[in-house]
Amino acid sequence: MKNMWNSRTSLLFIAGLSFLTVHCASFYDGERLLGDLFQNYSTDIRPNQNLSEATKVSVHPFIFSLNDFNEVLGVISIVGGLSLKWHDFRLNWTPSNYGDIEMLPIPKKKLWVPSVFLINPANKMEAIGDDDYIGRVSYSGIVQWSPVGLLKSLCNVNMYNFPFDTQSCFFTFALWGFLPSEAILMPGSNMSTIDTSYYSSNTLWELENTEMKYSKIVKTKNIIELRINLKRRALYFVINMLAPILLLSILNPLVFALPVESGERVSYAITIFLSFAVFLTLISENMPKTSEPMSLLSYFLIVTMTMSTLICILTVVTMRFHYRDSSLKVSKTAATVLKILQLNFFRIPCNMCKRKSQIRVASKLDDRFVQNVKDGKVKPLTVEQVVEDTWKIVASQYDQVLMYYFFVIVFLQWIMLLIVISI
Repeated sequence: MKNMWNSRTSLLFIAGLSFLTVHCASFYDGERLLGDLFQNYSTDIRPNQNLSEATKVSVHPFIFSLNDFNEVLGVISIVGGLSLKWHDFRLNWTPSNYGDIEMLPIPKKKLWVPSVFLINPANKMEAIGDDDYIGRVSYSGIVQWSPVGLLKSLCNVNMYNFPFDTQSCFFTFALWGFLPSEAILMPGSNMSTIDTSYYSSNTLWELENTEMKYSKIVKTKNIIELRINLKRRALYFVINMLAPILLLSILNPLVFALPVESGERVSYAITIFLSFAVFLTLISENMPKTSEPMSLLSYFLIVTMTMSTLICILTVVTMRFHYRDSSLKVSKTAATVLKILQLNFFRIPCNMCKRKSQIRVASKLDDRFVQNVKDGKVKPLTVEQVVEDTWKIVASQYDQVLMYYFFVIVFLQWIMLLIVISI
């Protein structure tokens, strides 16, 4: 029974295959097709029956990876290419006459291929692609040619928000050697972006979005611009640059907390100043050699270094106050400036109130108290002598006030920096 079932199944399978028509193109079919297509073919003439009409070349751009982005030189390089498609009326055939061949790979040197140039290159200007890239021809006459390679373009870099910056770079392509009435570039399938299906992410830059549009250089639709928007991955710069600068900014005002007798005040202040100078150098190495627009972080470091310079000067001044002869009287200028810094003018109304209350209390003293003082029963009130401020006390008060002031300035600096960057 089992053998009978297997024999029936085999018969049915063979009968099914008898109804299938298998078409297999041979080598000779392809050779014959190639000879017929290019028998009278010329690569020097545009593939239009009516040469008064423009050859329409559709563009399908794609990108594989971001190879390098040099902000200092303003050069961006990507690995990508263009898939160009156009119609050639001379390359039509009937598939059934050639073993059902519907598509045929053809070397570039046998085809008419439009010359597409990158017109804002970083080095030399040359046509995209070479003879190594194979074209594919459909039986309907549609020719597709997809050259790829390393594309280097110039890019205007805006480092104002470094390291939280976003850069926009353009790749401008044009049909070189053809008038707009002869050949035009057009986005393929109404595309408005670059194909990123095969894109590999970059460790330094994040690809935010892309755009494809006609260039505004000329009014004719013969030049296409590809825009790439990149956002910097800022974590590395935050950890290795912003965090140390923040810590140094906090350490800077602490110079006024060091004891003067330690002898380390000036060296401490100068060390902090030199540290800021080192970070300013590191930032300058990552910046293009242009003055507009400069990085906001550069302005911030210049302000911070100015504050550090002022701290060095004030440190020397307070140390001079500290080591002045204690027998010398404190000058009125130093005392007045200290009172202004201490905001003592806010205390004037309070002191006036205290004096009025003391007068009221004194007026209530009766004659019995005065009599008791005369009789010796009550000791008279004694007023302790007020000790005048010395230069060491004034220097100590200056240190305390200046440390608070500079801490407030540091706090306001960082708040303003974060607000401006976030806008």
